Parts: sequence; C-alpha cells; structure tokens
Amino acid sequence: MAISEREYADKLLEFTQNVPDFKNWDQVKRLESCAVKYATFKKKSGFKRFISVSFIGVLAYLCYVFGVADYLANSDCLVPGWEPILDMWRPPIADCGYCQIKDIDKRINLTDEEFYEKYAYSGLPLLVVDGMKDWNTEIFGFDYFKRLYENTSPEDNKDCQFFRYRTDFDSLEDVFDMAPDRAQFKPGHEPWYIGWSNCVPSVSQALRKHYKVPYFLGQSERTRDDWMFMGSPGYRGAPLHIDYVDYNSWQAQIRGRKKWTFVPPPECWRECPHQQSVIVEPGNIFVFDSNRWFHSTEVLQGEYSLTIGAEYD
Repeated sequence: MAISEREYADKLLEFTQNVPDFKNWDQVKRLESCAVKYATFKKKSGFKRFISVSFIGVLAYLCYVFGVADYLANSDCLVPGWEPILDMWRPPIADCGYCQIKDIDKRINLTDEEFYEKYAYSGLPLLVVDGMKDWNTEIFGFDYFKRLYENTSPEDNKDCQFFRYRTDFDSLEDVFDMAPDRAQFKPGHEPWYIGWSNCVPSVSQALRKHYKVPYFLGQSERTRDDWMFMGSPGYRGAPLHIDYVDYNSWQAQIRGRKKWTFVPPPECWRECPHQQSVIVEPGNIFVFDSNRWFHSTEVLQGEYSLTIGAEYD
C-alpha cells in the first residue's frame, strides 16, 4: 500500500524522536549532510527526493548503531559508491506483503516444487534446517582455503570481490598472510571477519568436490561463483546493508553460529515489523532476498563462523 508524503514524514519523525541516546550524533549528522549534498545532483521528483534524503538520515543513524559510523570517523564526506549513497536510487518496494511475517519459516525435507512455489521469489526468508544433506565440508577452514589459493596469483583474483569490513586486510592475500595465532582465533589476538567471492575455476572445482547445489533447489543455480564469509566468534559480522545483486541467494552455515537481523525498507515500516532475527546453526542453509531486506550478521560465541553460498535463478 502506498503511503502519502505526510504519512511518511510522520513515521520518520516518530522514529527519530524515539531512538536511544545519541552519543555520537554529530558524526551521524555529518553522514546525513554529505548524503543530502550529493542527492541535490540527482533529477528526481520532489517527493522521491524527499524520501531519498530523509531515508539517508535514518540510515545514517542505523549505521551509527551498527558501527559503520565509527568506521568512517575520519572521513569528511562519503564517496559516491558507498552503499548508503546508492540507497538513494534504490527503487521503492511496491508491495510490502513479503515482510508481513511474525516468524521466519524453518523447514526440513523441503521439495523443490514447494520451494519454488512458496519461497524462491516471494521475498520470504527461509531456514532449511537440513539444507546440507550429503555434503562433506568438514575439511573447510582457514588452512584449507589457504592451500587452495597458494597456486593462484593476484591476477587470478582481480575480478573477485573482497569485503574487509572492519579489518586491516586489503586483499585475500593479506588474510592468508596473517599470523597463525590470529588466523586460529587465539585469545589475545585481534578478531576479524571477512568475505570474498571466488571466481578462480580451479578453486571452484576443488570446492564443488565437497558440496553440491542444495537439494531443494533442484538443478537451478545461476552463478558458479562461490561466496565465503569467515570470522571470529563473538564478533560482529556484516553491518546493516542492502544488496544490489541479480538474484536471490542462499548461505550454508559450515561452522559456528550466526545471528541474522533483518529490517524492512522504510517504505514498508507502516505495514511490517521493524525487525526480525534468526540464528543459523551448523548444517542449516538460510535463503533470503538480500535486495529487499536490510540485513546484518553477528557471529555468536563458541566456534568461529564459516559460511559458503551462491545465487540461484
């Protein structure tokens, strides 16, 4: 259901008046100010620009809550490619029915027919408890990945994506060069969390010897690129963000436990719960539309977290 400019303004005001104490509000306002200046260069209708700019103010606050503002503490302004800026041009969600949920479905023995009928393209998050049937991924870990990439070069990985998050790593090569004790998450060493895509055919072939397309997908899978995310227990993972990818995706929890938090886009706040969360255990596969949900992750205490995933068509 579409909302009027007045309703949107009232909702925004209600949100900003009921937030916790802003211990670093000046920093949040600087983020918003930079976004507003950049938005003036875009040719939009008055209401669309109003939504875009005011949404950046809310997102700037959320970034503060989830730690992104601290990461940008030394920046005078935002670069145009940073995700909150990209969000100004995000097409608004026309139908918010997908986020009108009380709980995230958890399924076992899910048929591919039911998956495609109810979940695949609906925007509904789904936890498949037995998603890793017949996989043999016990070998996956830091040392295994390091050996896989030993015979690759920076040139091989130039088209692969790397997410450093809050670490001091600039590349996957830097990750594999870290001190052994830090790599093994030993106490007293700086925690870390990173993600990367693999686009090296030889590495992909080796990985696929140990896992296959999740059983409930049938044989449908758009991309052969594998995505890996790995990090320290008890450490924050990806900050709150929304993706700009071509297809829906799945992530398999190989090791550790990870908490996912979901927030609907502002245009759906009137109709949907403001927040959903789910804990993903080893052996589970989590499926969701990362283009329609703002989401963040946190690695829970215990074993380090390792996930692998891909997109599906």
